[in-house]
Amino acid sequence: MFKKSWLFLVFLILGLMLGACGSSDVGTGGEGNTAEKKEEAGKKEENKEESKDDGAKKFDASDQSTEVLGMKVALGEIKIAEDKVSVGMNIENTTGAALNFYPDQGQAIIGDMQLDANLFMTSGKVGGEVQGGVKQDGVIEFLAPEGKKIDVESITSIKLVFGDITTADFMQTEPVSFEVPVK
Repeated sequence: MFKKSWLFLVFLILGLMLGACGSSDVGTGGEGNTAEKKEEAGKKEENKEESKDDGAKKFDASDQSTEVLGMKVALGEIKIAEDKVSVGMNIENTTGAALNFYPDQGQAIIGDMQLDANLFMTSGKVGGEVQGGVKQDGVIEFLAPEGKKIDVESITSIKLVFGDITTADFMQTEPVSFEVPVK
């Protein structure tokens, strides 16, 4: 009995730690961002002005969207810091069938540096086997390679490669990527 209690406690602590890793101040541009959340974000912005500048650059990329095989994919806000790029996004399966999409396993390319998405730091739910008519949104974290830093001020564009959208029968597959100018 003691082993089961101890094991449960360990998993609970790990779950709480991983849950805390995925929090983000980046908007997804999806319907999950209600007026209340925007009001809370305004309060967070006021608090940020009081705190020291972390050198990050945040901008709205909600003008970037595409539709692939009936899956609408749209970007929200993007935040670039020295150690990572956070990308808010929302998706909607407009078909009546399931589509497979795993953007939290993609890459961001900045100049000659490739940043891989961190599956465990993704906040919200975005991707997987998405059933027909389902909308999802979340923030994907792309981490800089170990020992490297992103020169935030010199970035003019980011290429986001989210992988393929595939039909449930695996008969159709199309890639999803964006070339986003940094504002």
